[in-house]
Amino acid sequence: MIELFSIPVEQAILSTVIGTEQGLDEILEQVQATDFYATQHQIIWNHVKTQYSKGESYDQVTIWEMIRANAIEANAVDEKFIINLMSCFCPKTLLPTHLKKLKDFATRRKIQDAGKQIGTLALDMVSHTSETALNRAQSLVSNLEGGLADNRLKHAHEFSKDAITEFLERHMALHNNTPFDGGIRTGFVGLDNKLGEVGKGDLVIIGARPSMGKTTLAQNFAADMMINQGLPVLFISIEMSGKQIAQRLISGIGQIELRKVLSGKAQVEDCGKINTAARILEKAPLMIDDNARSTTSTIRRSARKVQAEYGKVGAIFVDYIQRVIPLSKNNYGRSDKDIGEISGELKKIARDFECPVFALAQLNRNLENRPNKRPVNADLKESGDLEQDADIIMFIYRDEVYNKESKDAGTAEIIIGKARNGSTGTVKLATDLARSTFADLSPEYYEIQGLEGGGV
Repeated sequence: MIELFSIPVEQAILSTVIGTEQGLDEILEQVQATDFYATQHQIIWNHVKTQYSKGESYDQVTIWEMIRANAIEANAVDEKFIINLMSCFCPKTLLPTHLKKLKDFATRRKIQDAGKQIGTLALDMVSHTSETALNRAQSLVSNLEGGLADNRLKHAHEFSKDAITEFLERHMALHNNTPFDGGIRTGFVGLDNKLGEVGKGDLVIIGARPSMGKTTLAQNFAADMMINQGLPVLFISIEMSGKQIAQRLISGIGQIELRKVLSGKAQVEDCGKINTAARILEKAPLMIDDNARSTTSTIRRSARKVQAEYGKVGAIFVDYIQRVIPLSKNNYGRSDKDIGEISGELKKIARDFECPVFALAQLNRNLENRPNKRPVNADLKESGDLEQDADIIMFIYRDEVYNKESKDAGTAEIIIGKARNGSTGTVKLATDLARSTFADLSPEYYEIQGLEGGGV
């Protein structure tokens, strides 16, 4: 009799996943405990998935401790079983082959189980007529096919219904002057008018040369989202420590010069502003990950923790994309392919968590040699994949950085180079980087400049 399972295959997958962890998100998402034949392996996989869903790390020790805490499970899996299992570690490159075999056996077992049930139905003359038995058999086969098919494959009408439903909800919200839980706002009127909104699942690239205020603008976006929109925000800070990010947020929220927050040289009224900002930040749904060696896998894990804490992720900020360590660094060694892998994974994270991901990006220094130093899409380092994956691309340009006598001192141009659902163009904002702040310009400014609505 042919056995529809392979214990060595199951052991190899479990031991490698437990021993590797990094970069295995896709496998952890698609493999279920029932794909394993051995009960012991199902128990172990359930604990791996539990840790994964909570965004927690795991190894053979943590898995064993979890099993040991359950008397029934400890009776099925002892410490020796775990030790023997970990000796079956295989190269990560073989995982796809083993995974395909595991899925193949699992599917065949499902077919076998359905066949047994259909055989029982055929012989059941008491509970079923031939017609009800046939309906039940067809249902079993249909369920089996449903489990194997891609559940994203639907008739266009299904998506059309979703689109019309959202349109009607938006229309009624506007008519009734009530909020609609749709896309995300940046908090800047001119910019929001230009973009429309940032969609859940969008990858947004914020590019600029050093000293233009990338991190400050991102923090201003984050502050509005968590304070005014009540959205849980995850800030991935690879370049700065969490304390430095908090200091800049306090400066921006409290509208107090950053140097006073850093030095402690503040007046009584300044201390009041700092205290108020700190209390606001304390209550805000913000999580900061300042891991200097962040990968897309660690970002995904942090996002799962935010989701577990708040029920959802409102937005993710990554400062900045060129500092994210690619999972396949040893395979490529070419910077453009590294960035392509990272931007593709960030886009997946945005879609998986149904929230925008804002990724800050450094620009090529070649633009410094041009007479017009305003950035364009091609100035993105390794721009091909970033340009393709991004739903929105915006750049920051402050003329005073290059021209000390600039008539535009105290303002910044936010240049929208790509917007899938909005308009490209330029929006001007006021800047007060000493207080970690960008702001909408006053209506009087636009009247003087002959501009309309904050954008050109």
